[in-house]
Amino acid sequence: MKPGTSVFLLGSYQECEDALILSADKIIVDHVQQTLHRGALRELSESGKISESNIYATIGEIAAGKKKGRTSKSERILCVPIGIGALDVAVATVAYQRALEKGIGSKFTFI
Repeated sequence: MKPGTSVFLLGSYQECEDALILSADKIIVDHVQQTLHRGALRELSESGKISESNIYATIGEIAAGKKKGRTSKSERILCVPIGIGALDVAVATVAYQRALEKGIGSKFTFI
């Protein structure tokens, strides 16, 4: 991973080599324990090469301003949002609010 790069892994499997994960300056996740047991970090966690102490922050901590995201232009950041639903709801809420503000979209019933 080149300096200054951000990589987002979006699947539930290992999508990259261990070397990429281990070279990250910061690892950001949506849920620490779940991320260590599923997806790209699972095998490294099971083998003891990575643990909770290697996780810099959760997406929520950064969004709430409790921790900073990028703090230098050269940081290599790996984001592993395994998918706990909270991120989906948050993004949908923002999209809905913006659509209301712009007066676009339409309502429909699912059933």
